[in-house]
Formats: sequence, structure tokens, C-alpha cells
Amino acid sequence: MVPCLSEGDELTLPEEVRALWVVRTSLASPASVQRVVSLAERYDFNTILAQVRGRGDAYYRSSLEPRAQALAGQPADFDPLRMLIDEARPRALQVHAWMNVFYVWSESRLPRSAQHLVVRRPEWIARDLRNRYQMTTRGRVEGIYMCPSNPNLRAHTLKVYAEVAQRYPQLDGIHLDYVRYPNEEYCYCSGCLARFRTTVYKQVSAQRAHALDRQTRRGNRLAWVQALPNEWNRWRRQQVSLFVQAFQKQSRQINPRLILSSAVWPQPQLARERKLQDWQDWFQRGWLDVLFPMAYERDTGVFEQRIRTVLALAEGRPVVAGVGAWLISPESARNKIRVARQLGARGYCLFSYDSITQLGSDPSYLEQLVEGA
Repeated sequence: MVPCLSEGDELTLPEEVRALWVVRTSLASPASVQRVVSLAERYDFNTILAQVRGRGDAYYRSSLEPRAQALAGQPADFDPLRMLIDEARPRALQVHAWMNVFYVWSESRLPRSAQHLVVRRPEWIARDLRNRYQMTTRGRVEGIYMCPSNPNLRAHTLKVYAEVAQRYPQLDGIHLDYVRYPNEEYCYCSGCLARFRTTVYKQVSAQRAHALDRQTRRGNRLAWVQALPNEWNRWRRQQVSLFVQAFQKQSRQINPRLILSSAVWPQPQLARERKLQDWQDWFQRGWLDVLFPMAYERDTGVFEQRIRTVLALAEGRPVVAGVGAWLISPESARNKIRVARQLGARGYCLFSYDSITQLGSDPSYLEQLVEGA
């Protein structure tokens, strides 16, 4: 087991993390980046989680993925992540690269760049029970996810994360998001089904294997997963965990000072069973330094329950409470921050800077938040 980041390491978490999730829409121009830093400093935040990989694209210098479409009107030398780091460091603000993992697209039209994974590698796209996928947010699916069990996809994504860690050594941390399946009805692509069969083939009798293969040949592509549902769920969870484990090992080799964190669903059973996101296991194995449970609840009592549960499972490891500020008033956000402090959380993170400040144009929410905080 590799230990989590400790107080003896060169880079550590602030004593209390006061963080903002900054969506990529606020990184689309030099002025907007400067505004992020200015408001974070003015209202006493100390950590910025900047979404530099939102939809399989780059708000940084990348040789592996396309420059974000929203940057098309900016000078070619504009690097949002570099500028954010340069602006934040003199102000003692930590910058963590917030990077979506398997979630890569959410528009009705295909990406313009032929370099984008959705265009370049459509066979890597995660598919539902009917072997389909959707491009935009509907129901319980946000858009296009890539298949977590695809070894080539995982290898590419690890290279993306390595590039960021190597190119920006001044970075304080890397923050994973959407490191999961959309829901339990994914992924049923042909690659997943074949890889699962290969994994479990020797676990069943020859007679049963023959019968399941016969069902498959007769048109039931789901024969193996229907016959072994518990093994299927366990195997899918393992595919996500394999990425997190490899990410941790790679990051420690590149820059052992990096703080590794992830946004996670705060209900552990839901996360494990329906999102195939076994964050409790990751945390216990030391693959992450910090958890950011997304306790986006209007009701403060429910928020308290969510954070209390995660803290109990964390067993003393750092937990930063995710507050759904866009859903609630500044007063309600203050109440939740007080609860997080009372429970012993390492701090809080507001989702999101963009929504509560109207892309940085209106700081009134932050002004009200700090009154009496």
C-alpha cells in the first residue's frame, strides 16, 4: 500500500481547504482566468479546482487531445492552466487540475476536431444494454462516456494525465471527476462482453460455458452477464479501480508532491452498486489523498448525514465536503460549511464558482457567504 500525502511532504493541503470548483466556461479567456483568481483571493478561498479537461478536450497545452472549441477565438499561445498557475502562485492559492475521466462529450453535434476521441475512436464509446449511446444529457446519462474496460482507452487517458503532471510541475494536485460508469446499465459494448467472458470462462464448468456460448451464437449477446450478474458488477467496478490504481502509481512516479483527489458520490452503496465507483476501497488502499463527496443537498440535515457517513468510512483521511452552492442561498451554504467544520471535515468546496458568480460578473453571493462566516 502506498501512503497518502502526509504533513511531512513538501506539498500539503491547507489546514482548512476553502475551495471552488471552476468550470471550464470560466477559463475561456485571459480576463476570465484573472477574474477567477481575483475573486478567490478577495473572498478568502485558498484552493482552485479548475476544469481543464471537461469533454475529452484541453484547456492546457496538449499533444494528445484537441484544444477546447471554446478557445477558438483566443490567441494560439493562450494556455488557461499555465496562466491560472502563474496568477495563483503569488497569491498563495493552490491550483488543482480538475479532469473528467470517462465522460467526454455532451453536445448534439460531433466535435469539430478529428483528433477528439469521439470522432477518432468511436469504437471506444461505452454503450447501454441495447448497444446504443446518447450524445447529450437525458435521464440518468450526461452524454458520451468512454468504455472503462477498454485497455487502450485507459492507456490513452493515463497518458493525458501524465502529460499534465509533467508539463505543469508547479501544479498542486490533480482532481478526478466522472471516474465511474454513467449508471449500472453501462457498458455493454462488444468489447466489454468479450473481455468479461474471457475473465470468467474458467470459473464455470465446461458444460455451462458451452451452453452460454451457444446462447450467444443464437443471438443473446448478454448471455454471460445475465448468467453471472454478481461477477459482472464486480468486474465492472474493477475496471474503474484499475484506472485509479494506475493513475496513482503513475502520478507518484512523475511528481510525488501532487495531491490526488476525486469527486465522488457521497452515498457509498449507490456509488458502488449503481455507478460502479468503489471509492471506499480506493481511499483505504491509499490511491487517493483526499475525497470530495458531492453532497449537493438542499436540506442541511441530509447534507450532514452524507458527510458524516463519508467521514466514518474515511477513518481519519482527509475529506473535503462538496457543497451544491448553485442550489441554495448563501445562508444555507454557510450553514453547511459550519456543519462540515463541526463534523471534522478538512474543508469545503463550492460547486460552482461559475454559477454563483455568473461567470465572475457578480460577486454578491460570495459577499453574502463571507458575512458572519
